[in-house]
Amino acid sequence: MSCSFTSTHLPTATQLAAVRELSRLGSSEPTALQAIVAAIVLDLERYDTEIQNLPIQREINRLISERITLLSYLGFCRSALSPVHKLPNELLVSIFAWCFPSQLYSILGKRTPEEEVDCVSHRYLRDLSRVCYRWYHIAMETPQLWSTIVVDARLWNRSHISVAALLLLLEASLRRGREHPLHLEVYAVAQHHHTIFELLSQYARRWKTAIIWGKDVDDGLRACAGNLGQLEKLSLAGKWKDVETFQTAPRLRELTYRGAVDKLPKMPWKQIQRCAYIDHFAGDVSLSSRLSFFRVLPNLADAKFALDLKDSSIDEPLDITITSDVRHIQFDLATTTTSSATACRFFDSLTFPSLKSFSLYPPRFRNPPVWSSPHFLRLAARSAFEKHLVRLVIHAVITDTELLRCLEVLPKLKFLSVTDCTSSSEASQPVITDTFLQKLTYVSGTGTPSMIVPHLESLTLKTVLDFADASYVDLIDSRAGKDDRDTFTANLWWVERRRREVSVDALDKIVQLTREGGLLFKAGERN
Repeated sequence: MSCSFTSTHLPTATQLAAVRELSRLGSSEPTALQAIVAAIVLDLERYDTEIQNLPIQREINRLISERITLLSYLGFCRSALSPVHKLPNELLVSIFAWCFPSQLYSILGKRTPEEEVDCVSHRYLRDLSRVCYRWYHIAMETPQLWSTIVVDARLWNRSHISVAALLLLLEASLRRGREHPLHLEVYAVAQHHHTIFELLSQYARRWKTAIIWGKDVDDGLRACAGNLGQLEKLSLAGKWKDVETFQTAPRLRELTYRGAVDKLPKMPWKQIQRCAYIDHFAGDVSLSSRLSFFRVLPNLADAKFALDLKDSSIDEPLDITITSDVRHIQFDLATTTTSSATACRFFDSLTFPSLKSFSLYPPRFRNPPVWSSPHFLRLAARSAFEKHLVRLVIHAVITDTELLRCLEVLPKLKFLSVTDCTSSSEASQPVITDTFLQKLTYVSGTGTPSMIVPHLESLTLKTVLDFADASYVDLIDSRAGKDDRDTFTANLWWVERRRREVSVDALDKIVQLTREGGLLFKAGERN
């Protein structure tokens, strides 16, 4: 008994090569290919039946061989019909960008020497390129995917490959970025900084953002001078005194500087509009000198000052007066129990006649500073905050009475964020109390409306929940959609392990206000 069955869809070598190519790129005629797939599936079932019933081994071997060929053909056909081929290249590029392992590709993240090699060579893109020809083309030929370069030279001496090999990998990644604007992060060490920056300087024309940590690296950067035409954002950490590399950068608008004011690099200061100053290396530099940083920034609009006041003395003279047109300011104050009394004293040296947003925080994992209402009230009076301050953020040790005194002089305030401080022994009294919430409750209709922040649009509280549900609900009810107001935003975050049961009536009221459109409400636990 023999079998004469042979599938009419067995491919020739030419057909197999053609469909293999389609499996890489996708089919332009999916309907025809789908019909072939359906027919091949039926033929494979016929092969299975014939193989089981035939007694002649030679015929079985032929059928098995043909079945294997047909099954391979089916696999390529299905691959050509894969939905991924319908995605446009632009969308795949976005998906590949989301695959970027950000936890490793940062000089602030911890990684091993092996991961440093992966980072420099963009291994994740090389892995994606192995999936198929189309993915290879997109991953290896899309410059924007190679536009972030992160180098941590502290790991190079412990790498399993040589420094010369690392430089070749780095150069290959830079070349694949072609002329696309470059985001650069480098932690330089003396042993390697010259060779690394010598290579990176060849691509200075592409630098758009640059984060550079290290010291005494100016020699390696000299070749960048005059070639930083695209540089918009710069972050420097280390000793940079008299560095001239960045003096000519016509698009530079944003600067983060971690260092001491007596070691400032030469910059186009008049161009800088956003600046963060973090005095990690302040040493014995006086507070007055650190505040003088404002003076070199005549057109500053947004600023963050992280000041370490742990060693500051209440007797230190503040012989400086500064007026700045900055519109948004954030202070991060590091203090100790003994220095907390000095935390807000420097406000007396400042005047901000154009300020719209004022924020005060502790550094992460540090005790909050002690708020001083008299210092802030004097600053508010000099700066005419009653006319233009619309946003206030306070994460400091303060009483509800003191905070209310400050809010009374801020009638234009629209956005308020307050945190109950629990990490300091001095924070024995929460600031977010029934008294505080009741004073913020808007009263209208029968008499003079409440004069404490009457225009409030957004209230964010991080709290130990030391208040009655009714006080909070009355507050948001009074602000949500009343008197033709827009939607009121309320964010309620509670400190870890301080969650408690909320009354059913309170929850029902919040749900009702949200459904009516007068309230946008978010709540949850925050560390």
